[in-house]
Amino acid sequence: MTDFIQKITPEKKRIRELKFKIYTHGSYKGLTGGWAFIVLDKFEQKSTFSGSERCVEKNRIEMMSIIEALNWIYNYVEVKYRKFIKATVYTENVYCVNIMNEWLNEWKEDLNNRPNSDLLKLLVELKEKMNVRLEWCGKTHSEYMWATQRIANDRLNEE
Repeated sequence: MTDFIQKITPEKKRIRELKFKIYTHGSYKGLTGGWAFIVLDKFEQKSTFSGSERCVEKNRIEMMSIIEALNWIYNYVEVKYRKFIKATVYTENVYCVNIMNEWLNEWKEDLNNRPNSDLLKLLVELKEKMNVRLEWCGKTHSEYMWATQRIANDRLNEE
């Protein structure tokens, strides 16, 4: 057994560490949206980020939170390891879950005729760069979902 462990190179060890859990939330009020995400790496180390922007609808700001999170992970990981990233994104937005897990592949040829086509194109790009899976997670199922909602709402109220 120890021979096997000793044969694990630092390179292989690093690849095994590229699993992330991401909790996202987007809040919307009027023409302003606030987004937040929490990233947990394989060792449960937490990173939290948030932002706000002018926005005209709820689904758009929810997609922004996912895009911001995936971009952060992609840029955080060294270039030579990026293709090994595995990210599970938790959101309470069923529309975003369905887009990423089901509809996006069907829509690839027709993105320009879809609402928020600019964001859909970014999601396609990110999905091609790394292994991404979205899962629905209600606020009552995770302390991290509560936290992202609170943070996104705080950003929303700053505007």
